[in-house]
Amino acid sequence: MKVEDAKTIVEELRGRFDAPFSSSDKAHIVRLYWEVLGKEFKPTTCQQCYHDALIEVYLYLKKYNKMKDKCNYRMRAGFIISCPRFANGKIYTNDNLTDEVAEEYLAQFPKNVDMFQQLPKDFSIKKVQKKVAERNKKQEKPAKKQEKVAEPELEGKVSK
Repeated sequence: MKVEDAKTIVEELRGRFDAPFSSSDKAHIVRLYWEVLGKEFKPTTCQQCYHDALIEVYLYLKKYNKMKDKCNYRMRAGFIISCPRFANGKIYTNDNLTDEVAEEYLAQFPKNVDMFQQLPKDFSIKKVQKKVAERNKKQEKPAKKQEKVAEPELEGKVSK
C-alpha cells in the first residue's frame, strides 16, 4: 500500500466517522493500522477503539506524509531499551525502534537477545556484530592530513 492509497481510504472512512463502522470498515482500519503505523491493532469491546485508531492513522499520515519504516526486530511486551552506556541513555520502545538501533544494541549487549520476541529469519549475533562493525567502519571519516604550522619565532630579546 502506498501513502496516497492510505490517505484515500482514511478520507473515505472519515466521511462515516459519526456512525458505527461496518465490519468491512473495521477490516480496513485494522489493515491501515498495520500498514501505516507498523503496529498490530488490538480491538476492545467498544466501538470507540476503531475511531481512535483511525484518528491515530490520520494524524500520523498528516504529520509525516509517509508510512512508518518497518522494523525486523520487536521487543517483548514490557521491555524497553534504556541504558546509559547505549546511545547516550536514549530510551527506545517498539514505537521508535529501528533495525539499526536493535542491531547496535545486540552487538553491544548480545546476552539481551531474550528481550526480543521477533528477530530477522537469518539472525545470528555474529552476523549482527559483523554488520555493525562494517557500518561503523563506513561511518568513520578518514582523518585529514594536518599540515604542520610553523610557530613564529621570537625576534629580539625578551625585556624584564
